[in-house]
Amino acid sequence: MAKCEVCGKGVAFGIKVSHSHRRSNRMWKPNIKRVRAIVNGEHKKVYVCTRCLRSGKVERNYGSAAPVAAEAIVAAE
Repeated sequence: MAKCEVCGKGVAFGIKVSHSHRRSNRMWKPNIKRVRAIVNGEHKKVYVCTRCLRSGKVERNYGSAAPVAAEAIVAAE
């Protein structure tokens, strides 16, 4: 199972209890995404949980393709 490479969050185990109180094992899986992030100055694909993505613990470069697209639109006109 994948694990967050930033905070180390992984699978948690417990017991599911039904209304009739029958017990069975279950897993809680973290919401892990494979994202392209900047690690040591270079782009790398890493497994990161969504909580680390939201809190800004992962550095991502969103604006690298935006100026190229803007220049292409101006050139097309």
